[in-house]
This record gives sequence, C-alpha cells and structure tokens, in this order.
Amino acid sequence: MRRSAIFGLAAAAVLAASSLTVAVADGPGLRWKLGFSHDTPTWVKIAEAEGKTKVVWYMTYSVENATGATRKPAVRALLLADTVKDNEFRDTFDALTISAVKEKTGARELSTAVDLRSGIEDGETVDCVATFGAVNDEAKKIELRVYGLMDPVTQIEGKEVHEIKYWSAKYERKGDEFQRTEDKWKLVSSGWKTE
Repeated sequence: MRRSAIFGLAAAAVLAASSLTVAVADGPGLRWKLGFSHDTPTWVKIAEAEGKTKVVWYMTYSVENATGATRKPAVRALLLADTVKDNEFRDTFDALTISAVKEKTGARELSTAVDLRSGIEDGETVDCVATFGAVNDEAKKIELRVYGLMDPVTQIEGKEVHEIKYWSAKYERKGDEFQRTEDKWKLVSSGWKTE
C-alpha cells in the first residue's frame, strides 16, 4: 500500500511537471512582437549630377521593444505599386536620401533596418527611416509591407510552427501622372497579415 502511494505521488508529479511545461510553452511571452508606428510615405528631393535634383520617396517609422529581452530583428520594408512595370520598391538605405530626410524633418538621428540588426534593448524605442527611391509616377495604389517585427516561431497546440507575419498598410491617391508630388497618399487599410 505504501509502495502504490509512492508511485501515485510520483505519477502525479510527472503529470504536473508535463502540464506546467505545456502551459509555459503555450503561454504568453513565447512569441515576441515589436511595437511599430509609421508615417505616410512621402518624398524629398536629392541632388544628382550636373546640379539637377530628383524626387525620391521615404517613410519614417519607430520600433519599440517591450518584449522583456534584447531583440535583433531583421526588418525589411517595401512598397508594392499597382503598375505593370517598376512595381516593387525595396528599402535601399540610401545615404543621400537619409541626409535629405534629416534636413527636411529636423531629426538629429535616424536609424535604418540595418542598424536594428545590431539589437534593440528592452524598453528602447528607435526612430528609423526607409528609403524607396523614385516610386513610379503612374501608381495610384501602393501597399507598404514591413517584415521582421514579429518572431516567426510560435506554438499551436504544443507544436512549433513557422509563420511569417508582416505589417500591411494600403494607400491610394487620385490625380494623373503629372505633378505627382502634389497628390497625397490616403490610408485605406492597415493591419497584420500572414504570408
């Protein structure tokens, strides 16, 4: 009788330990997500050869780490346009554009997605800029996609799952292809999407 009681207690302890492990694995804190806010994509002029200038597009954004640990996110931003040609504009980290944005906005320091890879301490917020080059003037709709703000590994019913989630913001603008810098982008929808 004493032996069966000891086995019963041991079995109960094993069950409690396994259920505790599952609760921790499936509980909050397993998958981290960084706070993110952004401005509407806009333009700035940068100098070219022979005293000429060109219009390039950029977006300022902030990334906040409130996950409880240092994170090294691989943030990747791109604009997708509704045009047949020249319809994908990736963040180029262009130094001339960043310098022009600092001058235009008065920001003393702006990081890039490359800088974020060295790490964001817990409790830290970093102001950043994404540079997209010359967006096609014929575009009437664009979608901003930002990847790398959420850990791709999660657990569903105790199984590890790799899931790519990105932030999506869709914009539209009216008007024709002339004087496109005067046509403002209007936010139509935004939210998390699963790829």
